[in-house]
Amino acid sequence: MPNALESLDRLINAFREALSQEDWETLGQVSQSVQPTVSAAVEDEANDRGELGQRLETLQELMDDAARQATESRDTAARELRGMNQNRNALKTYANVRARGRRP
Repeated sequence: MPNALESLDRLINAFREALSQEDWETLGQVSQSVQPTVSAAVEDEANDRGELGQRLETLQELMDDAARQATESRDTAARELRGMNQNRNALKTYANVRARGRRP
């Protein structure tokens, strides 16, 4: 059975991989494992506290990066949607003006 630090290492690697691929679905799944994995590592008295602290710091940095990237992706999507709505409104306006111009 793997020890808690090995489980934490696997979690960090999975998080890092999903983040590098911007795989938000996998990140969500991996994120669900953070609390139980960290709790197990903290409770395991056989772990070296320095090594544990380094891994927790790495995990925190990855989670911060994920939050930043998710915010950037959300903001980009919102800007694109606003642009699409503006284009759609412009097309509707053009169609209305053109339809009025055809009336006798």
